[in-house]
Amino acid sequence: MTPPWPFDALTITTPVLVLRPVRDLDLPALVRVFPDDFDLDPRYPPITGIPASVDRERRLLQSIWRHRGCWSLDEWALDFAVWRGSDLIGVQTLEGTKFPAERTVDTASWIAKPFRGSGFGIQARASVLGFAFEHLHAERAITSALRTNQASLGVSRHLGYRDTQVRSHDTGHSIVELQHLILSRDEWAARGSTPQIEVDGFDACRPFFGPA
Repeated sequence: MTPPWPFDALTITTPVLVLRPVRDLDLPALVRVFPDDFDLDPRYPPITGIPASVDRERRLLQSIWRHRGCWSLDEWALDFAVWRGSDLIGVQTLEGTKFPAERTVDTASWIAKPFRGSGFGIQARASVLGFAFEHLHAERAITSALRTNQASLGVSRHLGYRDTQVRSHDTGHSIVELQHLILSRDEWAARGSTPQIEVDGFDACRPFFGPA
């Protein structure tokens, strides 16, 4: 019997990491390792009267719940919890907008501070790109980062993304410059170094992404 929300059984396994969609039982561990330098979704502004650290956690949880609750074929976001053994070390998000027509995915991620600098961010991104190109039949992946965020830009360029353009972005507090990048399916395949991933539990999830 197909469950109404089959993503709890979806996993992407690499030789080092396991990625699986965030479950409610993961949330306490996720909150404990959530870094204070990750830019939160501006659709959830701070609430006065709540301690700032607690309010950041509230905004993180609301963004995860929103991604589940507002899922549609045209617009979806899948938050993968990134595990290294028994340690939950971050979140890797894969997003699609007008996906059945445009076959384009976007990504966002964060890694807990104690686990940075070991290549886990690169491995997590590479895993969802492999999933997107090989299982969802995406044609391209896009991403963006502040021009000053050399860590994020370095991950993208390491994986073969090309710089496209710089655009101004209004955060609601200030105007910032974002560097946009793109990676095509053909460019990904031509790299010849796609990660070793094993995807389980995808068949029940396939209809949630529209026609292949």
